[in-house]
Amino acid sequence: MRGIDIARGPAEMTAETRPPADIDGIGHFVLRTGRLLLVYGASAEHVRRRVEEIAAGLGVGAELFINGERLLLSVSSSETYRTRIGRPIAGMGIDVGRFDALEKIAAEVTAGRIDFAEADRRIDALEQSAGLHPGWLVALAVGGTAASLVRLFGGDWPVVAAAFATGVLNTAFRRYFAGRHAHPVVAAFATAFLSGLAGALMLRAVPDVSPIMCLVAAGMILVPGVPLINGVGDLAAGHTGVGLFRLVTATVTVLAIGFALILAAMAVGDPLPVEIASLSIPLWQDFAFAGLASVGYAMLFNVPGRAVLACVLCGGVSHGVRTILLGAGLDLALGTLVAAFVAGLLARLSGRWLAMPWTTFAFAGTVAMIPGSFAFRAAAGGLHIMAEGARASPALVAETLSLVITTVFLTVSVGVGLVLSSLGRKQM
Repeated sequence: MRGIDIARGPAEMTAETRPPADIDGIGHFVLRTGRLLLVYGASAEHVRRRVEEIAAGLGVGAELFINGERLLLSVSSSETYRTRIGRPIAGMGIDVGRFDALEKIAAEVTAGRIDFAEADRRIDALEQSAGLHPGWLVALAVGGTAASLVRLFGGDWPVVAAAFATGVLNTAFRRYFAGRHAHPVVAAFATAFLSGLAGALMLRAVPDVSPIMCLVAAGMILVPGVPLINGVGDLAAGHTGVGLFRLVTATVTVLAIGFALILAAMAVGDPLPVEIASLSIPLWQDFAFAGLASVGYAMLFNVPGRAVLACVLCGGVSHGVRTILLGAGLDLALGTLVAAFVAGLLARLSGRWLAMPWTTFAFAGTVAMIPGSFAFRAAAGGLHIMAEGARASPALVAETLSLVITTVFLTVSVGVGLVLSSLGRKQM
């Protein structure tokens, strides 16, 4: 068994008593841990810092190079050094339950309570383990998230009901494609199209009801929000390569989702309108539904039960703050920036308190403020302009341009607000 001091035994092994020849085992464990932390939702800066901390706890120095495809690690002791390249990174999403379990394994290794062979066995089991929550509960929670988003957008109750069913189907399709190891962008496109088509067909039975809010909700629950937030944070922290990789991948995914929803609407003969009227809801409903919208993301992110309430608070408080600010006459973009800043502060406090990635709570706190409705309507306007060409009315062109500008400003506001909340703080 590697890394065991025969005189002391594995339970008493420390950085000072670990044999120098075990630098190979250290390099393997540290590199694998860093790769999985990145896959499970940690920022690049957090991965770099944790790799150095774990290596130092094991008695060696470490330098880590991170890009979007692989990690490159160099570990060194006073006698020798090793350079290792990691396995390909199979996507960067978010899995808080596995992140939490991996950190506990790393803590046991650095404390000398388990050796590297046992750590490998535990990590193998972790990678193959099921989520913390049963599939039926996740599906119902995601359905509740879709329904809550529609209500926040001012949708009527028939649309809310259709969105709930769409969210449940969305989860079923997501799991189906994941089980067949489909490419993430292809899976997002197919899931958005099929669930959006189902929602649009349901609403055809309800007269004078537009499917756009149901379609937007079907797209919103697929948006790769954590990679987007991590990408912005990585750029701000100086990790340009992995930051751009995350942002580009997430942007392509969002475009695929938007295109799928437009096709779904066209397939039922009800193309997405550029203009749509929304109803305001009471403030207490705003707080409540924004909080409920976060529950589905907590289930999708495999958040342990002890952290679900923090997701709900981040979502409800931040969206409620924006609603209050808008009611006081503040501009939409500025109100969104302030609310995102509040969400970022709450997310970082929650992440520090619960020892989890702050992005878990940040996305829950900002998802209802992400301008998905504006973006999808802008795309629909672009298709109308493309079809009509020079015959397109000035009003259509102006409305489409306004939607594009609003989408950009609100997206930037969310990103800037979250980045501002991180100033002077360590990222996870």
